Amino acid sequence: MKIKNYLLYSICCSALWLGSCHTPVKEGASQENAPQEEVNAAEKLTIVANITVLPEFKDELLPAIEAVVEATRREAGNISYDVFEDTSNPLKFTFIEHWKSQGAIDAHNASEHFLQFTQAVADKASIEAFILKQTY
Repeated sequence: MKIKNYLLYSICCSALWLGSCHTPVKEGASQENAPQEEVNAAEKLTIVANITVLPEFKDELLPAIEAVVEATRREAGNISYDVFEDTSNPLKFTFIEHWKSQGAIDAHNASEHFLQFTQAVADKASIEAFILKQTY
């Protein structure tokens, strides 16, 4: 039985490792044709943002969330941009964003689609965001 558990553990770890090696490809592009652009690890930043929408505005804000995700994924400085709905609180969304640099984040924050999004959620949601750099 211990060997079976060890094999299952090894398979799971291998799958996680392989998944971490995957480079996200922008919509409409194929992995074969994806540009192999270098990203300076020292400049790369991650944003984790939690948005909790007021219940009466959820249906109104879902299209705004979808629109900002689609437009942001096309930005040159964006590596990945994903949104997750909390399984225990359907009013809470977590944005996990990977950026090439602070300059890329600044350009995103000034973009028309992001400004429209911030206007759409104003007074309809609470937002908590963190900009992180990888240490290890």
